[in-house]
Amino acid sequence: MKIIETNLAFRKSLKKMNKPSTIVSHHAAHSSATVDEIHRWHKENGWSGFGYHFYITKDGQIYRGRPENTIGAHCKGYNKVSLGICLQGNFELERTNKIQLNALIELCKYLCNKYSISTIKGHRELKSTSCPGLNFPLMEVRQQVLGLKNKI
Repeated sequence: MKIIETNLAFRKSLKKMNKPSTIVSHHAAHSSATVDEIHRWHKENGWSGFGYHFYITKDGQIYRGRPENTIGAHCKGYNKVSLGICLQGNFELERTNKIQLNALIELCKYLCNKYSISTIKGHRELKSTSCPGLNFPLMEVRQQVLGLKNKI
């Protein structure tokens, strides 16, 4: 698995996170947004910059956003204990393709192993939002990564 370093310039220094216990899955709600575009949008929101730790494009490329050891800006109330992974696309209207889904599963397995994480949530399970979209295969991701049948 290759993680592409983006070396994004953040507005302020990012606060350190001790140890993540959860992965939170997101969609960009945009069919073709890039890391740089989302970084700009998040800065325009008044944040330090790109709020997720990783971004996976439709062609399966994995980009680093925020460093893993820093607090994200992707799920208020859970940022201090979670890693945020965002996928390119709007999964209210489209579906992940096999390449993108495989990259997500591989990244989640890596992170779960590295940090002993046993919880993967969709953003909507933690906040009132449609993210990561009705077509996002959350149960499949959990089954492939954690080996769980019906655990939420």
